[in-house]
Amino acid sequence: MADDWRVTVDFDDEADGTDLVEWLQAARFEAAERGRFGDRVIVSRDGARVYLYADSEERAREAQIRVEERLSEAGRATRLSLARWHPVEQEWEDAAVPLPQTEAEVEAEEDVRQAREAAESLERGYAAWEVRVELPSPEETARLAERLKSEEIPVVRRHRYLLAGAANEDEADALADRLRSEAPSARIEVEPGGASVWEVMPQNPFAIFGGLGG
Repeated sequence: MADDWRVTVDFDDEADGTDLVEWLQAARFEAAERGRFGDRVIVSRDGARVYLYADSEERAREAQIRVEERLSEAGRATRLSLARWHPVEQEWEDAAVPLPQTEAEVEAEEDVRQAREAAESLERGYAAWEVRVELPSPEETARLAERLKSEEIPVVRRHRYLLAGAANEDEADALADRLRSEAPSARIEVEPGGASVWEVMPQNPFAIFGGLGG
């Protein structure tokens, strides 16, 4: 993604967040501020929290400094933090945390992400990832759905479409690869879960995940 850096501004009062966003919008048109903000910093607000997204660390830190100056001038106390998007963990992390440099470090962090997704699936009660399958006929879809259900894989079926739940991305990829070989006429995609496949099994819908590639 282009917006790899994010400054978060936490206010106690939602009105302060609104005021800052309005100032940032006005600053885009001021010559003295245009170089610091302009179209290179994207601003969004969620209640009392304001986010500034930038395409580089330098731009993000520059925006952070200017916001701190503005808030100091206005006599407003707040909390600012700088984060970077972690491409392996797929989440925002403190900018001080170094990104993995070696292949072994990347694999280790990928394992951490997969374990986290599996834990989140269990906690929320629905699949973190889904395998979407489109088959030529409702009959083929029904047969595949029954086969997956017999393996205790959570499944939702609608006409020629089928969603199979997976606890994390690795297991979703493994299931998709397996189905591509078993059903070559199917159109198969892996995507983040949307809570469509959940509580399909009576107790623990993800109890058997971990052996999907077999």
